[in-house]
Order: sequence, then structure tokens, then C-alpha cells
Amino acid sequence: MPRSKKRSSRVGPHGAVQPFSDEDASIETLSHCSSFSDAMRVADEGGEAGEETAQEDLQYKLNVFIDSTVDKSAKTRQGALDGLKAAMATRILYEFISDRRMTITDSIERCLKKGKGREQCAAASLACLLCIQLGSGVESEEVFKTLKPIFKNILLDGAANIQTRQACATSLGLCTLVVEDDILEDESRPSLNPQTTLLHTNALLSWALLLTICTGSQVKAVTRKRFEYDDWEPLCDKLNSLASDCNKHRAKTDKRKPRSVFRDVLKAVEERDFQTETIRFSTERMTIDSWVRKRTYDAFREFVGSGMNYQLQANEFIRGVFELGPHMLVDTATLKSMKISRFERHLYNAAAFKARTKARNKFRDKRVDVREF
Repeated sequence: MPRSKKRSSRVGPHGAVQPFSDEDASIETLSHCSSFSDAMRVADEGGEAGEETAQEDLQYKLNVFIDSTVDKSAKTRQGALDGLKAAMATRILYEFISDRRMTITDSIERCLKKGKGREQCAAASLACLLCIQLGSGVESEEVFKTLKPIFKNILLDGAANIQTRQACATSLGLCTLVVEDDILEDESRPSLNPQTTLLHTNALLSWALLLTICTGSQVKAVTRKRFEYDDWEPLCDKLNSLASDCNKHRAKTDKRKPRSVFRDVLKAVEERDFQTETIRFSTERMTIDSWVRKRTYDAFREFVGSGMNYQLQANEFIRGVFELGPHMLVDTATLKSMKISRFERHLYNAAAFKARTKARNKFRDKRVDVREF
């Protein structure tokens, strides 16, 4: 006969004892995770009274998540970490987190040391979001001082889960950027498996992120220690071959994006040029006009995901990184007045499409005339 799960008991609404298992606890905690977005939506739409109630409900759920990070069930711990990540990515929770930062840090440390695979990756990501919430200062320094040795130990452990090592490489870089601690490389050189390409990529991306806040002399010192090259010609030849890669063993979709990236890099090396892009959030806009800014933006976006626009608008630390100035307060009425209806947007898009088509037709007619002439 199969062994039954160990069960405890809980008291029902009329005093009756009901069976209660670890699996029930996991389901209950995960239900809190699934209702987290509902609480945030109520906070946005419920007015002052509704916002106060929703704020209390939100704090209650966050406390449940924090308590659940030490649960015996790995599924419950995973759900709690994901819930905290979602909260920190989409809300400014400095006051709440500041009072509990060491408790959260202890939970992250425990999950990194005793957890496995996905749980460790989630804990590493949560560490980054915790530092982003706290910003540059003593509080984030205390957090990173505790977690930094753990990140390094996992990163250098060749027997550790490869995804966990990749997550630690990325988290070590971003947390260091926030704290601005130990920028230059020490003399020890980790012995990494050369086949772990993605791990190498994450480690190099983390170094590239930290180079964005180094002085010119520090950059030269690091590049002399890590890279060897004679001149630009071999580098440009290599980039050109990568930009025109026609390996038949890879699908077109797999080749398209890397080739596009290498073309941009080649153009930047040869012509000192960069393809700018504009990020719009609320009533503001930010221009990504350099590789430094792009790497920094991509690093933060990797952790906050769809909450990046909100963080750009409200997070003082991130606004400072991108030199956006003080937070701009925009009332709800102004935002609503700026929005257009779906019908108006449809009319605008249709008119723009019509104008574009007419312009192209005129251009094509001119090309025909030239060929005939």
C-alpha cells in the first residue's frame, strides 16, 4: 500500500477538526499569489477609501509571502518568492521593505543555500529587486554584504545547477551596480567549464554593466587584464562574418536577431554610430542614445519586466541612474484627458496608413518615370 501523506489538522468554522496537509498550505499560499494582481488593481481604481483598504490587504499578502519563504514545501517557497518578485517589480514598496529588509535577506540566503534550481534562481532575482527598491545606500549595502559571498560561491561551484550559476552571475553584476561596491576584478580567476556558454554570456554582460559606471582609467585597466587584441581590423573582420552568418544548420529565425545585433555592433565600431530609440512612459520620454545606456536599461528591464515603465516613472534610484530628475506628479484627470478612445485611435491609424500609401505610390511613379527616361 502506498504511504499516505502526513497530515495535521485545523479547526473548521464550527469547531470541527478538519485534515490539513503541507499540500493544502502550498495551495493556500499560491492562491494569495494569484490574487496579488487583483489587490493592486483595486488600489488603482478604488479611490482613497478603497486604496487604504487595498493597501492593508496588499501588506497582509506581502507578509504572508515573507512568512512562506521558510515553509517546508518547496512549492510554497517558490510561490512566495514569485509573489514578492511581482510586488517589487510593479510597486514602490520602500517603507514596507526597509523595515523588513533583513528578514527578506535571511529568506533569500536560506533559499539560495538550501533550495534547488528554480527556487534558487527566483531568490537571486528577488535579491536584485530588493536592492533596486532600497536604492544606493547603507541598506542595500547591508543586503549585498550578506548575499555577495553566496553568489560568488555558487558561481564558482562547477557542480552547482547551471541555471542557478547563470542567475547568480547576473544578480552579482546588477547588485554591485546598485551598491557600487568592488567594481574592479580581484586577482582570483574562476575555473569555469568552457561549455557553459550562457554562463559566460551572463558573466560578461554583468561586467559590461559594471563598466558603465567605471572611470576611463578603470576601463582601460580591466580591458588590459581581460582582453587581448592587436588592432581593429581582425575585430571588424570577425564582426562582419558574424553579421553575415549563413550557417545552413540554423533556422532563419535563429540567425536573424544575432546578425542584426552584430551589424549594429560593427557599425558602432567602424563608424562610432548608435541606433537611438525612445522609451515613453506616462507623460515623459527617455532616449537610449548609447551602448552604455542600452546595457543599463536592458539590465533593469530583465528583472522588473513589464513594470519597467512604472519604475522609470516612480523609482527614485532608477530615475537617478538615467538622470531623469525628480519624480513628476501627474494627476489622474490629466492622464485621462491625454488618452484617446479606441475609435479615435482607429481613425488616426487609418489616416496615417492612407497617407503613407499615397506617398509610396508617388515615389514608385517617379521611379517608373526615371527608368522610362
